[in-house]
Amino acid sequence: MNYAIIENDVVTNVIVGPLPDGMDGVALGDRPVAIGDAYADGAFTRDGAPVLTPEERIAELEAQIAELKAQS
Repeated sequence: MNYAIIENDVVTNVIVGPLPDGMDGVALGDRPVAIGDAYADGAFTRDGAPVLTPEERIAELEAQIAELKAQS
């Protein structure tokens, strides 16, 4: 599991692998969080947009495709 280290609502580091003893971090799962991303209310954002997991991004793109097909 990877973890984000948060300071002042900003990701300052990403720990790959287990979190060292005594260090606090937020588990990322498969969310591609990077240093500089924001973290507030349990959600990560980058440039104001949510940081999506690959599965969430695929679902979002499929919904956009379906919408475009419906407009055709």
